[in-house]
Amino acid sequence: MVLMGHHVRRNWVPVPWWDEWHTPGSQFVSWCRGSLTISELFSQHNESRKFFPRLIYFALASFGGWDVRKEMVVFFLSMCALSVLLLRLLVRTPGRTTTSALTTWVVMMFLCFSPVQFENFLYGIQLEPLFPGIAVVAVAIVNLSDLSLRLKTLINCSLAFVATYTFANGMLVWALALPFPGLSDSTPRRSRATWYAIYCLAGIVAIGSYFVGYTRPVYHPKFASLQANYLELAHYLILWIGGYFASDYLNPFLFGIAALTIFTGVGTAVIWISLERKANWRAFYPWLLIAAYAVITGAVTAFGRLGLYGAEQALGRRYTVFSLFFYVALVGLTYAIYCTRIRPEMLVVRVFFVTNIVWLVGLAAVAWVACYRTNLISLYSGHRYRAKLLRAVEWIDVAPENPDLALVFPYVDILRDRTRVLAQHGFLRVPFIKDPLRSEVQQSPQAENGANGEIETCQFDRDHGHAVVITGWAWLRDRGERAHCVVVGYRDKSDNFKPVTVLETGLGRPDLRDRTHISKIYYAGFSGVIDPIHLGHGDILIQGWAIDLKGQKAFPLASSAISPVVIP
Repeated sequence: MVLMGHHVRRNWVPVPWWDEWHTPGSQFVSWCRGSLTISELFSQHNESRKFFPRLIYFALASFGGWDVRKEMVVFFLSMCALSVLLLRLLVRTPGRTTTSALTTWVVMMFLCFSPVQFENFLYGIQLEPLFPGIAVVAVAIVNLSDLSLRLKTLINCSLAFVATYTFANGMLVWALALPFPGLSDSTPRRSRATWYAIYCLAGIVAIGSYFVGYTRPVYHPKFASLQANYLELAHYLILWIGGYFASDYLNPFLFGIAALTIFTGVGTAVIWISLERKANWRAFYPWLLIAAYAVITGAVTAFGRLGLYGAEQALGRRYTVFSLFFYVALVGLTYAIYCTRIRPEMLVVRVFFVTNIVWLVGLAAVAWVACYRTNLISLYSGHRYRAKLLRAVEWIDVAPENPDLALVFPYVDILRDRTRVLAQHGFLRVPFIKDPLRSEVQQSPQAENGANGEIETCQFDRDHGHAVVITGWAWLRDRGERAHCVVVGYRDKSDNFKPVTVLETGLGRPDLRDRTHISKIYYAGFSGVIDPIHLGHGDILIQGWAIDLKGQKAFPLASSAISPVVIP
């Protein structure tokens, strides 16, 4: 938990990204314009109706505006809540000891806060697909409790309803959350039938209402055929499972096969113990319930996504909020076998069992470390990527045609409109560039001697699809530090300057350090790629500004080394 919290705090960037501009961005805009309705709160986003997440987003935005880092905090706290629920299940397992429960819980925490989840912890709306799994764990605790059947029915109905209108696969919770009476429950048979009828009716109404006005997204593929695509579906599911420990050193397909093999063996043992040894089935119930949720979710995902994206799409990091529960169930079932069957046996049996578990945990630990090393690199690169997107949004009024804006949200016109509305009403509190810096940067840079940097090269590159590659360096001479960013644009024949993009400094330039003997100038380099479509037509001259955000100043970059670029 501490390690994940450290990395999240160090790498989060307050820029909404892709789906966040639809939910909750679209609803925030409607609220600002006074047109928000209950229907829009229940409206469809992809296959989901995200009513309850939208309520959470509004609650968070009511304190200091829309900052996606708040959603990241909620996701982190949700995972912590899941960890508490799992500990609750472990300590109530028959035959457990404090040592065995805590040891198993530690293993589960390394799964919940796995480095493969870095991307999800930094994408706050992932709390939506996480919640149905949390609801299933909560249902298991409720059903194993001594609460009356009436209370169990009401609680499970509430959890299933919230899950249904949080994420699409939340409808699955209705099938898994069927309440059953406790050992000491004295509810009469007729009353039990009444509460079961109420539960079924509530499920029918909730799911039926979900599909009123529902339309399948046209960009989503049709469901794959089991008869025609059974091999591809199996491949998808294996990758979906094996990708949880994805790294440069581990083949996810082989790991998925190994995990499924172990799971099959553990499942077979559970069935044998339950039938032949007449063990308490309640010890296995929560983990079987969680396993059913994970496997069914993976299977539905395979059927729904295989047709268009192929099996490799199963390795997407966003799906790890689902496959997490597969491994939690595997660990939980193994733990339940130990508590109910192995622990009462002779010492030699316990030693044999524990030794093999230690070997498996050791191998998993090696895979976890490899996964950490690989995803740590991706974490840092992802941080730089998000920082670049934040720059694009901050400078949206200066460079409204910046191609990086399409990486923030593919519908750039809608993005510009929503940022304007949200900024005017105080919802979006990104530090947008304002006058006088905005007006200054929109002017053509005057000739400079290069004291604050230079655009050194500007040429077409076939490796980048014939895009224009621009390199140089930017230095704030007055501050003695690299420029905070660089605004690059072009000047046409009419002597008009148009800012096109914003580039980050930070590239290593040992030649500058050796030439100037200034150690800090080492990271003053910058590089960027621009599609020629954004550079106008005819003879143009690439120019740029070195930006001092602290002082709200701009310094022209020298560009004498550049010949005019002819854009066809």
